[in-house]
Amino acid sequence: MFQNALDHFKNNNDKNDFLVILSQLTDRQVITYELLRSDIRNEIDRILTRLWNTDSYDEVDIILSIVVNLGLEICFNKIKEFLKQYKDIDQSILDEIGMSTPN
Repeated sequence: MFQNALDHFKNNNDKNDFLVILSQLTDRQVITYELLRSDIRNEIDRILTRLWNTDSYDEVDIILSIVVNLGLEICFNKIKEFLKQYKDIDQSILDEIGMSTPN
C-alpha cells in the first residue's frame, strides 16, 4: 500500500493527498508492530525531506507524525538542523514541533 501511495505521488505530485494517505497508512503500520520495508521507508524519508515546509501547520503536524512513527532519520535530521536556524516560523508551528519559546 505504501508503494502504491509513492507511485501515485510520483504520477500526480499531489502533496496534500499524498500526506493524508501516508498518514493513514502510517497509523495502520504502527499497530502492526512491524518495521516498514527499508527501501520503501528510505524513499518516503527522501520525499518528506523535500516536502518539509514550516509554512503550513497541517503539513508540519502530518510530517512530524510520519517521521516519528516510521523512524525516518534523514527527515528527522533535516528538521533538527532547520530548527537550529528558526526565526520566522509561526508560533503555533513551533508549539507543534515542541520548540516554543518562553514569554
